[in-house]
Amino acid sequence: MDRNDVLILEALQKDSSRSIADLAELAGVSASACHRRIKALEASGVITGYAAQIDPHALGLKLQAFVEITLTSQSREAMERFERAVADFDEILDCHLMAGQADYLLRVAAKDLEQYDHIHRDCLAALPGVSAMRSAFAIRRIKRWRGYPVAG
Repeated sequence: MDRNDVLILEALQKDSSRSIADLAELAGVSASACHRRIKALEASGVITGYAAQIDPHALGLKLQAFVEITLTSQSREAMERFERAVADFDEILDCHLMAGQADYLLRVAAKDLEQYDHIHRDCLAALPGVSAMRSAFAIRRIKRWRGYPVAG
């Protein structure tokens, strides 16, 4: 990746709806060269997709919970079974395999504690092989994720 690719990636992470012409001007290349660069970044797997950033509060999702999961076993089979089950629940927004005390860290959004209780009972409690679950609730977001640092 060269400096132009970095400029394109930074701009797309901030606003993926920018036109090719805008991106080309920003990077100092022609529109056709910019289009080729974007297609090459997609083909190489650097760009994996495009999405809108949605304010969860606008959807009524005022509660963000981070749930630490510890499994009864860390065998490959137990972990694969757990990971397949996580993929079946849209209520689980993110799932990360962790190093440290917990095996996994999940992120869940809910309208309120009552809805989180339903998610906890109907979704999280249904996950296979869980020996412990600890929930922590975000009070407020301090910094919004704006993309990966691509320069440097």
